[in-house]
Amino acid sequence: MQTLTHFVRFGLLLLGCLWTALAAHATSLSADDITQGSLMMRNDRGEAEALPLLNTDVSIDVTGPIARTVVTQEFKNPGDTWVEALYLFPLPEDAAVDRMKLLIGERVIEGEIKEKEEAKAVYEQAKAEGKRTALVEQDRPNLFSTSVANIPPGGSVSVSIEYQQTLGWKEGEFSIRFPMAITPRYNGALPEPTHVVEQTGSLNSGWSLLPGERPNQVLPLADEEIDRPVSLRLRLRAGFELAEVKSHYHKILKSQGENGEVDIELAQSSVQADRDFLLSWKPVPSQQPNAALFAETSDKGRFGLLMFTPPQLDGWEKPAREVVFVIDTSGSMGGQSIRAAREALLNGLAGLEAGDSFNIIEFNTDTAALFTSSRPADDQNLRIAERFVSRLEAEGGTNMFPALDLALQPSDSQRLRQVVFITDGAVAQEQELFSHIQRKLAGSRLFTVGIGSAPNTYFMQEAALAGRGFFTYIGRPDEAAEKMNALFERLAKPVLANIQVSGEGVSGFAPAVVPDLYAGEPLVVAMKLSDENSSVQIQGQMGDTLWKQSLAIDAVDQQAGIGIDWARRSIASWQRGAARGVDADTIRNEVTRLALDFHLVSPFTSLVAVDKTPVRPDTESLDTKALPGKMPQGLEVKQTLQLASGATGYELSLLLGSLMLFAALALLLWQRRVNGSDRELSA
Repeated sequence: MQTLTHFVRFGLLLLGCLWTALAAHATSLSADDITQGSLMMRNDRGEAEALPLLNTDVSIDVTGPIARTVVTQEFKNPGDTWVEALYLFPLPEDAAVDRMKLLIGERVIEGEIKEKEEAKAVYEQAKAEGKRTALVEQDRPNLFSTSVANIPPGGSVSVSIEYQQTLGWKEGEFSIRFPMAITPRYNGALPEPTHVVEQTGSLNSGWSLLPGERPNQVLPLADEEIDRPVSLRLRLRAGFELAEVKSHYHKILKSQGENGEVDIELAQSSVQADRDFLLSWKPVPSQQPNAALFAETSDKGRFGLLMFTPPQLDGWEKPAREVVFVIDTSGSMGGQSIRAAREALLNGLAGLEAGDSFNIIEFNTDTAALFTSSRPADDQNLRIAERFVSRLEAEGGTNMFPALDLALQPSDSQRLRQVVFITDGAVAQEQELFSHIQRKLAGSRLFTVGIGSAPNTYFMQEAALAGRGFFTYIGRPDEAAEKMNALFERLAKPVLANIQVSGEGVSGFAPAVVPDLYAGEPLVVAMKLSDENSSVQIQGQMGDTLWKQSLAIDAVDQQAGIGIDWARRSIASWQRGAARGVDADTIRNEVTRLALDFHLVSPFTSLVAVDKTPVRPDTESLDTKALPGKMPQGLEVKQTLQLASGATGYELSLLLGSLMLFAALALLLWQRRVNGSDRELSA
């Protein structure tokens, strides 16, 4: 027995040494490792280093339907070596990033748009030559990265990024959102493929900021203090008299300017980047719009933006519905998010009416339904559902595919089938999920409800678009009742389905496929205008009624930014083509052409700026430092022990093999010990 005890102790010591060595190696990273997506920041000796400080200043100018935002990030180097700073940051999913400036003291170097590989090569060459240089790349439609090289010891460099977005209205309210935090994404297993494309690569499951691409930030623990101050100012020129201006999650100060404009700034000089900034405003009832047309003529051509609210059908009777609630209970929903999700689901149940049927699907790593099939929304079934919801907790991964399969399965019911999907959208396989939704949708409609301080709104918006529904955002538990009541009012009033847009003297409609509209929601279409006498024809189905509208276009106003808006919407429309089976090369060529023509950052183009004068001596080395982001406010992720992403397959095999060998030897000794005891007893 003593021999076995010694062996066990030796084995544990050996495993401890192996684990320590593996962890040390996995977190010893070079500049190339970080660029490729390492989650840890260590120097060549495996020692943690202080990261550069970062300040962010945001200035937003809203004019009518167009918002122009300038984000200035200041990178400071407190160390005694030259550094390269890498920073991943969120922007609105509809941001058209078209300008970048590298600010060095009084000097301003303008960024140039180039194809992604060329821009990267220009940046790497300038970095190697000791020149100050900056690169802005799009990692996903709502995630961008900045790389800034050759920041001198004790010095600083600022990078200014400018983007445009178009603001529409919904239920009589305009809004703008500036994202400040990133919820970690889950990268799970994909469903069985329907087509086979042979490529090489790797796919890891688990939590990270940007699986498989650029997870170059250390995800902080909930109690870790990381200072990420953001200052924000906004000038609002709405173009009509305002009845209300409201900030939903930050305290603000308002002052009245000239010509009815409103100046807004944060009540504090700066805030931490742990929740999104959301501002909304409403016109006085007498100036509530139901249609708007904006146009711009430039050297790129003549462009128009149409916003139109179709009339509601009088005497509409609510159809009997089958409502399937899907709730995300994965680890990223921990804390405030799961509380808000439970409140949202309970309020959704309360919105059901006599004659409706319902079911609830919960998913994390696994998927389970409350009932085997939808049940009537009577008192008994609702009480069962309420007890089920009250016990939901957040843990595990965000495995959406089985949940979507179960929610979108074919139904023999003649009811209007509506799927309400409650999640933070913290997934990595966005494009695969959009394609999956389109394949499975059939006669259902998918409505997404975004939960938390920093949900993945790109996924939420696009998933709803693929599901021919709409997106609702709930940032706090106390908003759940109001937002879900409004959601169910709209669900009961579908306005226009199977929409088609055509016209004379117009072309290039974006989006190419128009989603269904619901009460209080405008139709928004960008287009190219070819001559002065243009008109647009809109048709769709209202219940059993075919509705048509013809609108003459007589645009004389010059609204700056309409051309860029058309290009951004066209790029998004081409990217959605992947889910419809459009050839990947065609998508890449069209997106690249539009992005280069309109000077936009895209999946295939980047902005790069280079100071022509070398500043770092050849004798000085360059350290690369990844800046961690703050945990979104209210998020409580249960920490699990994981290997750093730098660990290789060989090292994992070594560790697992050692564990298996140790277990086998221990079992062998135990068996011999038992057999020996048995022989002694037999004797």
